[in-house]
Amino acid sequence: MIKGLSISPGIGIGKIYKLGGMQVDILERTISEEEIPGEMKRLEEALDKAKVELKELVLKSREKIGKEEAQIFEAHLLILEDPSLTDKITEKIKGEKKNASWAVKEAVEEVARTFEALDDEYFRARAVDIRDIGERLINFLESGHRRTGEIPPGSVVAAKELTPSETASFSAEIIRGILTEKGGPTSHAAIVARALGIPAISSLPGLMDKVNDGDIVVLDGTEGVVYLNPSEELILEFEEKRKKLKQQQELLIWGGPAATKDGKRVELAANIRDPREAKAAIKQGAEGIGLFRTEFLFINREQPPSEEEQFETYREVLELMEGRPVVVRTLDIGGDKPLPYLDLAQEENPFLGLRGIRLTLKYRDLFKTQLKALLRASLYGNLKIMYPMVASIEEVREAKKILEEAKNEVNKWAPVEIGIMIETPAAALSADILAREVDFFSIGTNDLTQYTLAVDRGNEEVTALYDPYHPAILRLIYTTVEAAHKFNKWVGLCGELGGEVTAAALLVGLGLDEISMSPIFIPQVKQAILHLSYEEARKLALKALELLSGQEVRELLYAGTKGY
Repeated sequence: MIKGLSISPGIGIGKIYKLGGMQVDILERTISEEEIPGEMKRLEEALDKAKVELKELVLKSREKIGKEEAQIFEAHLLILEDPSLTDKITEKIKGEKKNASWAVKEAVEEVARTFEALDDEYFRARAVDIRDIGERLINFLESGHRRTGEIPPGSVVAAKELTPSETASFSAEIIRGILTEKGGPTSHAAIVARALGIPAISSLPGLMDKVNDGDIVVLDGTEGVVYLNPSEELILEFEEKRKKLKQQQELLIWGGPAATKDGKRVELAANIRDPREAKAAIKQGAEGIGLFRTEFLFINREQPPSEEEQFETYREVLELMEGRPVVVRTLDIGGDKPLPYLDLAQEENPFLGLRGIRLTLKYRDLFKTQLKALLRASLYGNLKIMYPMVASIEEVREAKKILEEAKNEVNKWAPVEIGIMIETPAAALSADILAREVDFFSIGTNDLTQYTLAVDRGNEEVTALYDPYHPAILRLIYTTVEAAHKFNKWVGLCGELGGEVTAAALLVGLGLDEISMSPIFIPQVKQAILHLSYEEARKLALKALELLSGQEVRELLYAGTKGY
């Protein structure tokens, strides 16, 4: 058995088909001045062919995986036309006098590494999109190819990493599952896999050395577990599970809201990063959007997004959700993701520096423009605005002033609830004070865990200490919920913990009103809640607060919920 990361749920049974990388070696060659026009012409022809191919892929993808998912390839078209990439390639041909294929390879790697250096998982995952575009160009320059044709029916594809283009070429009728060494749930390949309904697991280091073509494999995309060369009994067991899972999925998504056996309602919402993911959230039965991250509007550009551009995006999501609540988090960015149009100093520790609400309060015009766009969009749905990284009541009051200024500059708006992220110990311990100033809280367990335990989860030396089940974190969640409820304010949670089935009993027992997660996890968390008794979950949660470690909490949860 191998444990990986679930990126597309479901059960797959089939034979391994190993998919390799580009079948072409790119050689570095220094060219003469006379050769430059020829190499530039080759580049221009490759760009033109790539654009034609991508336009065809967009049309095919709209029919095959949906209009929203096809926007992935529309974005690839925009990248091909973006001077930040094409200028780099041109400079390497004209300035460094390198052959076109090498220039593309090097320029693409530079841009991809820039994305990989970012803190946010979503933007790190965009590196593979850049490489996908690079491979397409090199394919036209060098006639390279990948081993993608004629995949036998009933195959489970194994690869180091898949591009969105490769994944979009798959069919659920032929491909039973996908296994990759690299990639995450926010990668475009993962989004396409989910749209196609193909179970997939990533984060399987050394996979390509462990499997051979033709190996029988069972993959549980819901749990992130792979069984190599399983017994006949195990195969039959998972065949039966697959049938039941299909029936359960249909019932869970459309069979009513999430509630415990004794009637405790918990709203299950989705974390999204763009309008495309809002559609996926609805398909998975989300009752609303608990966290709409807006950073994608602000990064990778020379100028900030206009009020109109932002308004159109927010309106699109609100209209898609058809009256369901949509919690939009205002810009949450810092020195780790510098913006060219802001004069952000290099900080020694950007995670403790100018970020979140601190940054937007400093750049008031940027903040006000976003608030004005949100207020205008409020007329098109059930909008709630949320401020990130709040640590003091002064920050909330200052943000309120700017919101009032924005209201004075907008003709019409609908009533909007205002909330804050509880991500710092200061905010959690001041929840009884902050609750008097806002309409709701949303607990961001990712940062709350990092700041409370003083652990940088990106640092391999201490990553094992990062534990959202630590009793100190649970006590801060409990303190926040109790303080909010005292003032009749609702509390949600939007960290990764929300998508863990193991945590469902704990979070329900701690009294959360809403749990927001990646859309793919909603059905399985809903199933766990349907099997719970709120009374028992409450006892379990209160007991967890008294334990000594995160491991003890996990053991308690497993014993108390029989594995749910």
